[in-house]
Amino acid sequence: MAIILQQSCVNTADYTDTSIPVTIELISITPPGPDQLQTFCYTVTQVEEPTALSHWVLGICPTLTEEDLGEVTVTINGEEQNVVIGDNVEIFNPPATDPGGACSGIKFDFGLEEAGDTMTVCFELLTPQQVGPNLVCVTGGGQTLSSEFICGPVCAEGEQCETTVFQTMEVCVPVTVTPFADTGTVDVTCCGEATVSAEPCPAGEPSCTFYVTQNICVEVPVFFRATGNAGTATATCGDLSTEGCDCDGDGEID
Repeated sequence: MAIILQQSCVNTADYTDTSIPVTIELISITPPGPDQLQTFCYTVTQVEEPTALSHWVLGICPTLTEEDLGEVTVTINGEEQNVVIGDNVEIFNPPATDPGGACSGIKFDFGLEEAGDTMTVCFELLTPQQVGPNLVCVTGGGQTLSSEFICGPVCAEGEQCETTVFQTMEVCVPVTVTPFADTGTVDVTCCGEATVSAEPCPAGEPSCTFYVTQNICVEVPVFFRATGNAGTATATCGDLSTEGCDCDGDGEID
């Protein structure tokens, strides 16, 4: 039986109090077995309006490709959607990103429209992965939010040697703020009594338009992140041994 390790992570990515008010919840992880593949299932909920979810991206292990996916299912409000891997379900490996939202990972190009709408997404992996924190990106109304994490597939790893490298860089990113407004409930007051006539209505306009100007202050949090990609490794071969590795205090192999 394959053993899947789990790193510390959470089961819900909550964007409720943001401009794209949705939640993403991990509802199940099916472990791999003799007759089943490792499967991840999530529920996405449109908490409120006005900004509806256009699509979302789960930042899975960056070595996975679309060829590593088994069955993928998407249902919206209980209705099964037509899933086409490579079209409305795609994987963008770093440094490639979703063209509509600038995030790497598996993109589910399905949206929600009204408060209370729900989407259930399940996908199988042909090769089991460890479970750990993955960035969740949500896109709607021409903007993308990427500050929440959720449990998902991270790269399966064995014992490894780790080195931390620090790189300074100057980062510049364009930020676009798009205003919008919503009208409240329209209150109607009747002026006088209604009149009834056999004559047709006189010519007029179908509606009345007026213009309201309001100064607003917009607070825009911007989060900077970076990804790292290893190049081709090279090795200097030492002596063969059946006794294991003998490292001295300086990390050299005798």
